Amino acid sequence: MNLRKFTACAMTVAMTASLFAGVSVHAENADPEPFTIGFPWDTANTDPTWISIYNNVKAAVEAAGGELINVVTDNSADGLIDNISELISRDVDGILFMPASDSMLPAVDAMCADAGVYWGTMFRTISDEDIREAMYESEWFAGGCHEDDEVCAANIVKSMADMGVTDLGVINIAKGDTSSDLRDKGAAEGAEEAGVNILNTTYDISVTTDMTKAIESYIAAYPEMNGILVLGTYCEAAIPTIEKALADHDKAGDIKVGRIDFESSLGEYLSEGTFHVSYGGQQQIDPLVSAVILVNRVIGTPIVEEGPANIITPYLELTSAEEAGEFNEYFLGDEAVYTAEEIKDTMIKFYNPDIDAAYMDELISTFSIADVVERHSK
Repeated sequence: MNLRKFTACAMTVAMTASLFAGVSVHAENADPEPFTIGFPWDTANTDPTWISIYNNVKAAVEAAGGELINVVTDNSADGLIDNISELISRDVDGILFMPASDSMLPAVDAMCADAGVYWGTMFRTISDEDIREAMYESEWFAGGCHEDDEVCAANIVKSMADMGVTDLGVINIAKGDTSSDLRDKGAAEGAEEAGVNILNTTYDISVTTDMTKAIESYIAAYPEMNGILVLGTYCEAAIPTIEKALADHDKAGDIKVGRIDFESSLGEYLSEGTFHVSYGGQQQIDPLVSAVILVNRVIGTPIVEEGPANIITPYLELTSAEEAGEFNEYFLGDEAVYTAEEIKDTMIKFYNPDIDAAYMDELISTFSIADVVERHSK
């Protein structure tokens, strides 16, 4: 264990003793020892959502006095393994990343255990039971956040069915990705319950030209199609690309369009009536709270004393241009959805010993577009 980690552990013992003695650590103006968190993320990506994810992680790390160390990644399993090796070589104290698959996690844990580095995940649960059991037993896995992708996908299909959709073309991220597979499963469940026919699903579209080809092929192959659902994509400007393809074939407004994961262009199309429903907002709260979980573990005040802390963060529903405008202003700006000062006061256990898993669940239950607007419009 390096000096920083040893000092953090020593401070944890001292803090615990002071609490039992009735002395407030915060009242003594103590701060955690300096620490660093490694973060593989594509900071070259200019998409506002991608930028906001970085900003929210940075706010969480800096709230406790830490420094965020970034390496650019392609988010593939092999790429992430290389990124994590590089970050370990740079002597970081913790690493936060978005897993590409469950199968990569044992290798990550072995690398981090050997180096004495804590690690955490964002946006993903561990579906494989054997891998999940092994990771939950690791002292180096701090935990992380994920969403109920299966339920979200089922709900958005049912919402589109309520709008009259009967025949649905689907876009999703690559097969084998934990989130993608759960969204596929949920969409199938929602379609069966609502009587919707899923015509086809196209996977792993990363560029706009391929998105255009996919939509045009759907239009040509399925004249009965009256809905398009983007369950997930890493393609930038996905909705503008879909909207243009529909408009070019005189289908804009006639075919209902929905997506999981908010993007900045939704307000324009909601106001025109050519886009209809999105579930998202998790892109900001999930990485922020995932970073909080890791930071608390690194500085020696874990949210959960035994095992990893795993928190389910919410999907928010967006159906109006007004909500889309508020989302763009308050979620995609330079400021995180909780400021560093708010995070310090409400999510860092070193400063607020009342924090535990139940406390975090209650705090996150109040999270919404309106909540962020109220806190940050003053």
